[in-house]
Amino acid sequence: MSILYRLVRNLVPAAAAVACLSGMPGSALAGDLWQTYQAALDHDPGLKAALHRKQGAMEALPQSTAALYPSASVTTQHGLYKQSTLDKDSYDTSGFSLSIMVPLFHRDRLVGLDMAKTGMDMAELGYLLEQQQQVLRVAEKYFNVLSAEESLNVALAEETAMKRQLDLAKEGLSAGTAIITEVQEAQSGVDFAKAQVVASRNAVLQRQRELTELTGLRDKALHLLPLKQDIPLKEPDPALPDRWVEDGLENNANLKIMRAKQMQATQGVEKARAEHFPTVDATTGYSYSDSGGSNFWTGGVPTSKTNYVTVQLNVPLYAGGATVSKVRQAEQALQEAQYELERSRQEVETGIRNAYLDVQTAIAQVTAFKQALTSSSSVLQTTRESHVAGLRTMLDVLNAERDVFRAMRNLADSRYRYILGALRLKFNAGQLVSQDLSNINEWLKK
Repeated sequence: MSILYRLVRNLVPAAAAVACLSGMPGSALAGDLWQTYQAALDHDPGLKAALHRKQGAMEALPQSTAALYPSASVTTQHGLYKQSTLDKDSYDTSGFSLSIMVPLFHRDRLVGLDMAKTGMDMAELGYLLEQQQQVLRVAEKYFNVLSAEESLNVALAEETAMKRQLDLAKEGLSAGTAIITEVQEAQSGVDFAKAQVVASRNAVLQRQRELTELTGLRDKALHLLPLKQDIPLKEPDPALPDRWVEDGLENNANLKIMRAKQMQATQGVEKARAEHFPTVDATTGYSYSDSGGSNFWTGGVPTSKTNYVTVQLNVPLYAGGATVSKVRQAEQALQEAQYELERSRQEVETGIRNAYLDVQTAIAQVTAFKQALTSSSSVLQTTRESHVAGLRTMLDVLNAERDVFRAMRNLADSRYRYILGALRLKFNAGQLVSQDLSNINEWLKK
């Protein structure tokens, strides 16, 4: 174990620098998880869109409130008229009016105000959900890059080891201590390792591109800080999945949005039914007009002034079935919202239980793969010695080396799986905050 493990660790800086910088313009940028998160906050268009969506939704409240307030208007007019009369051929008219309308009872507007308030709650929750998704996205993209880089480092170490075995096989063939089959087997191992390197290098570039799209650092080659070899592996607390499910059903942001959507749909039914209600408005105003027309038409009184106060009751009797149709439409929207809420509940519970199992599985895998790496390295050492003694073939050595590298990859993947599983568990339970990234940031090599 110690020989190959040191080989891989020594290859990390050089391999990552060569592989990660190839095809990436600009100078290298070293960054940790928290710096990457801050860059994503400044750049990510999804988060900015969510912010403007929230701010736009907030305007529904003053609009709905304004419909309950009095409204006032002033109109003015001036005209020039021509007419054939006994005393005048043309005259001017002018006037103005001021009116104030006070809504006394509009049931639909009152319900609309409640819907606007619910919409504001949905907008706030939507932005909170986007923030939590942002935390999870950054972590996923960051550790996807690290995982791809570590896979590349292992692939490069495997290629180096396979080339060494090929050189030994060729030397043995020249010295008469090996056969051509061993050379062919070693060559096959080298070819396979090269293919793995190409695939791993492409995976690194793809994962880096995904991260740069999130952070906006397109002119920089990323050089991310890796995880420490030993990170704290903690069981979920509380250690009961049902408790996590209870918290998630209460606090999950998306589930809260679905509940608010159901409430708004209920209010929508009430608003549609409110169109059957009568409305009452009070109007007061003042008007003034001055006409210079013929006395034959005006009766000798060219100026008029009017003060008025009216109360108007409007009782809807028949609207061609439109109001009833709106009620049916709103009821269907309510049914849709109820089923969407139930589906969201199921998704949240499934997501929590799966994430809980992922964390437990990852913890067990880290322990198991550490032991597997130790065991496979011991087997490799023994197989090499047996091959030198003529008791094992070159194929046995190659298979033993592949087992070591497979254990290395599995160990690295299980560590990242643990971190992402813990974050997904908190996300589904509605507990994920940016401080979680700050805590994980302490697990990186500085």
